[in-house]
Amino acid sequence: DSLPKEHCDLVVNDTVKLLTNIFDDHAQRDKSSSEKRLIGIKCPQDVSAEWSIHNYAKYFPKTKLIVGIRHPVFWFQSLYNFRVSNVPWKKMLPTSKLKRCIPGSQGVCAWRANFHDFLARFGKTPLSSSSELNLLTSGDQLRDQVVKSSVGPVFLYDTSQLSDTIFRQDLRDFLGLKKDIPPFPTIDTSGRFDHITSIKKLTTQEKIDICNPEHDAIRSELMEKARKASIWIRNYFLKSEDVFVSNRIYFEAVLDSWKNDPCGGQDILKGWRR
Repeated sequence: DSLPKEHCDLVVNDTVKLLTNIFDDHAQRDKSSSEKRLIGIKCPQDVSAEWSIHNYAKYFPKTKLIVGIRHPVFWFQSLYNFRVSNVPWKKMLPTSKLKRCIPGSQGVCAWRANFHDFLARFGKTPLSSSSELNLLTSGDQLRDQVVKSSVGPVFLYDTSQLSDTIFRQDLRDFLGLKKDIPPFPTIDTSGRFDHITSIKKLTTQEKIDICNPEHDAIRSELMEKARKASIWIRNYFLKSEDVFVSNRIYFEAVLDSWKNDPCGGQDILKGWRR
């Protein structure tokens, strides 16, 4: 079970609030069932927030972390269009201005696609060789930011694996569950205001196709990050005994595809999908 909604208390260093919510939730569950259950939280910002990583290492060093990733180019497009659909009263900035999360970006920027930099803070790789540090955006500086004691075991997955039965079995084993994990429900990605015809028409016009020429600059920025992340995750992160994946052959094929611009028209993963 997980706490309702997202809980990003560790992002702002409010460990007390998170613990209070966990214990209150646990007490409510004890009243309704005697069955012991694992409790989890969800917060997409945890991976990129320095306070979160620090607090996990200090207060929850054995907590298992589940981290989902996807091709940075499609990740950016998805988040951009999500903001367009759900915050229609705020006009999004042109993608050419979104290399960094500046005022008005609504948290959508290429900097947040530095998945390898964020994962490096988990303390699972040596961060001692120039070959590794050169793949990271600010290698020497990042090495100083890495937590002194590592966070708990990490289960890393690509979002394309979510519908896979084997994936759910491997996740079950990682968490130490006795019961199978049922298929994940399909998420409704429609905007909150799509039922209003005029707003839906407006947001549809404002959404982007990342492959269009006007987005070449931001896609180039994202591809640089994608290629470095692909190499670092495969050559360093996955070598840690504390990092787990499902169907490693497929997962590495996905990462290898990150070296290619997905707008090039070639389906790099054709033949790997099951």
